[in-house]
Amino acid sequence: MQAKLEECENKTNDSKTRQERMDRILLNVKAGVEHLSDKLISLKLPKGQGPVRQSNSTGDDFIIDLLGQCEQKLMKLMEDLDGKDVSELYSGMEDEEFRVSIENKLPQYNVRINLPAASDRGAYDDEDESDPDDEAPTRLHIKKQAQQIIDQRNKKTRGGIKKKKKI
Repeated sequence: MQAKLEECENKTNDSKTRQERMDRILLNVKAGVEHLSDKLISLKLPKGQGPVRQSNSTGDDFIIDLLGQCEQKLMKLMEDLDGKDVSELYSGMEDEEFRVSIENKLPQYNVRINLPAASDRGAYDDEDESDPDDEAPTRLHIKKQAQQIIDQRNKKTRGGIKKKKKI
């Protein structure tokens, strides 16, 4: 009798662990279907199909209906993309999404100005006729000037101090 009781308790514990594992799997499946539905929200259902009611969002029937709608949306998408170059469409979407996301992040005061083309040079853009003396100083030239100034200051401070003569 004791052995039969232990055997039944073992079966009960095994059944509980299997049920807990199945509950976790079912919860993950429901979350996955809802996530898929959220990703496909921008796609329209084929004609004659209505939206799923959100009132009973925990029921199994709701998840089954939601999965059915996701399947219909994906089938319609596959029909629309049939015969088109998907890699070209994907790269175009990435470029467009990138531009839109960057433009939305820019503040209002950041104004974009179109620069004139290289052939539209103005009257002040005569680079060929400039004098070499009018050019901006280079880094090396500035360093030499700074060293000359430091050397002049050092000479002035040395020249002002007189050494005492020994008597």
